[in-house]
Amino acid sequence: MGEFGAVSVVSGHIRGLTNTMPLHIEILYNEYNFVGAFAVASLLTMLAGLTLVVKNLIERARAAQGA
Repeated sequence: MGEFGAVSVVSGHIRGLTNTMPLHIEILYNEYNFVGAFAVASLLTMLAGLTLVVKNLIERARAAQGA
């Protein structure tokens, strides 16, 4: 269960009140809306990739200032 279980427990998983992207993907998947679930999962993956790129750029900029 791992991280997803933690998200489910911490958010309270109250449908319509507490919603995160992983929980939304689960709801879409359980409702057999596979296209919607894949679209949201793809968006979540792109956001993760963008976050890593921005982190890398910031670290390089800080290293260049310190060198």
